[in-house]
Amino acid sequence: MNKRKSIIGAFLLASSIALAVPLAAQAAPGMGGGKGGCEAFMHMGPGMDGPGRGGMMRMLKGLDLTEAQRDQIFELKHAEMPKMREQMKLMRDLKNQLREAAIAENYDAARVKALTEQQSVAMATMMQSRIAGERAVYEVLTPEQRKQLQEKRAWRGDKREGMGRGKMRGGPSPDA
Repeated sequence: MNKRKSIIGAFLLASSIALAVPLAAQAAPGMGGGKGGCEAFMHMGPGMDGPGRGGMMRMLKGLDLTEAQRDQIFELKHAEMPKMREQMKLMRDLKNQLREAAIAENYDAARVKALTEQQSVAMATMMQSRIAGERAVYEVLTPEQRKQLQEKRAWRGDKREGMGRGKMRGGPSPDA
């Protein structure tokens, strides 16, 4: 019975991770919204910043990017999209396979383990691609813009540090 509980627990953990990616993708606004060029990417979700993470693309707002920089960043992000889309399709497929494995007539723990390992690799690949994309964008910035970006990140980190759990969403502080 304990083995079964641990398998179910592992499956639930893997499923929740797998569900987070496509749901976050659906929650992200589209590229339209009346914004053009790089600004359309300033509000993108997974593969760009991640929802609510205050990623680099959101932080670029207010850095007074030149038109050439906006074009370069647009090209970088546009080139990144197909890779991210492929990884997200893979994640969706693996999630579906895991769901099927959970209700299969004959449970195959080895198959579930292989699927969750593939899912981990896909998630790691997505994260590595996102970080490489952020670094490529960072390389486009001037030294002054990089300094401004670092100051914005430091300020944001300081602001978040003072908030207790739940306060960011307006919930009660853990002390209450």
